[in-house]
Amino acid sequence: MASRHSLVFFFLLGLFTVLISPAISSRVLSSTKRPVNVDSRSSIASYCESWRLAVETNNAGTWKVAPSKCVSSTETYYSGGQFDNDYNVLARYALAFAKTVKIGEDGKDAWIFDVDETLLSNLEYYKANGYGSEPYNSKKFHEWVAQGTAPGFDASLKLYKGLKKLGFTIILLTGRDEAQRSITEKNLREAGYSGWEHLLLRGHEDQEYLSSFDVVVAN
Repeated sequence: MASRHSLVFFFLLGLFTVLISPAISSRVLSSTKRPVNVDSRSSIASYCESWRLAVETNNAGTWKVAPSKCVSSTETYYSGGQFDNDYNVLARYALAFAKTVKIGEDGKDAWIFDVDETLLSNLEYYKANGYGSEPYNSKKFHEWVAQGTAPGFDASLKLYKGLKKLGFTIILLTGRDEAQRSITEKNLREAGYSGWEHLLLRGHEDQEYLSSFDVVVAN
């Protein structure tokens, strides 16, 4: 993995992303097909809870849209506070682990964050687009990104600041295009994040590579 003084940590919160971002799930090259019918022995609520668990654990195979019957339960999951609770627990565990690491003085102890759905929340965008039950529209999503109004998550902001205080070098890695660097940096700073070492975005060559697989990337 890595030596004590060249430690790299990845903090990629897939919980939100894979649940309501069908464009991300489309990157999974799998022949698995998602069942479309609810078991008659199960209620819709029960089915949606099971579906969410399967997606969160990356066991749902390839899917392009969230089941329309699960829009209500997905909305409740986020608006009812359960998502925030889940994220807070995860962030506390991550910070507790970080405190056990002996930080070197060479700056090579780095923590890598994703941006969308990890540092910045696109919930307002998904609210307006069926919580993932509508096909992903890259034009709409890029228009949302261009507004630069995505708020930060309280849990990730606390973790981010805690890691900086501990002495970790912060690196940000995102699927956003290089052309969106300026607005992304501005959005991050306005959401409370600052002092990162690198912000890595997708270049033109990355777009060509992904298009060769006929893949659409949302974050």
